[in-house]
Amino acid sequence: MSFLKKLDLLHLLTLWRPMEPERVQASLQAAELCLTEGLWDSAVSRAYYALFQAAICALESRGLRRREWTHKGVHSDFVQHFVRRRKLVPTSFAGALPSVMQLRHIADYQQPGVSRRQAERAVRRAREVVTLLQREVFDGPQADNC
Repeated sequence: MSFLKKLDLLHLLTLWRPMEPERVQASLQAAELCLTEGLWDSAVSRAYYALFQAAICALESRGLRRREWTHKGVHSDFVQHFVRRRKLVPTSFAGALPSVMQLRHIADYQQPGVSRRQAERAVRRAREVVTLLQREVFDGPQADNC
């Protein structure tokens, strides 16, 4: 391995910090609190980040490391590793990240934002995916927690 490759690897290892499961739970709890308070746009935003962070945590628990995770990369890696390869996540959940991200874009950048029904659906989907990952990946028989 060349000196520059070793230096890049060392740099990656020193910058990488794992996603903390507590952060996933905090985002999900915030989504549910926002929903309770009628803050639909904020509920959707927090629901998306609960999903995004849970997907990163799941990927990291299986040894994938990135200095910086992109939204598109997380979506793609998650489906590849957990839906197609390992089949730990049902195909019905494969579109959860992009569909809730689309709602988040409406919530964050458009007027009038999202409806109550859309917010409820996003938070419910986030709760379902986080619960499934908790059971099948984080606490499962091959758990290597993130």
